[in-house]
Amino acid sequence: MFARIFTKEEADALLPELRRVLAQMRQNRQDLQEAQARLPQTRGLERRALEEEIRFLLGALEADARYLASLGVFLKDLDQGLVDFPARLGGEVVFLCWREGEPEVAHYHPLAGGFAQRRPLGEPNPALPPEERPGERRPGA
Repeated sequence: MFARIFTKEEADALLPELRRVLAQMRQNRQDLQEAQARLPQTRGLERRALEEEIRFLLGALEADARYLASLGVFLKDLDQGLVDFPARLGGEVVFLCWREGEPEVAHYHPLAGGFAQRRPLGEPNPALPPEERPGERRPGA
């Protein structure tokens, strides 16, 4: 299903690189928007140069998106810096969920859910039967 399943520690270890790539992507997107805004007023060689710059910036954004995918993460929202990491929690595959600005990966949500359904990692997953929830003991066990 997924090329990689992360532990919390593996996800946390990627955060410095994710911060770098997200900042680079935002800068390239801003530069792209500025170049596209100038395009209607340009002519001749200046226009060709600007079109080349736009192609370069689009390529850089696509390359960064492919790079993130090659790491095994899912960029959900560039503006908020939302990134999901496939993980296994209590026998269920979920997404660890990180938002830029948070010091570590501390939340998760179901595969079919999103940011609105995210829960702290220490909180039991209500989708799992009690006997499969990590860290919980059944009576008589």
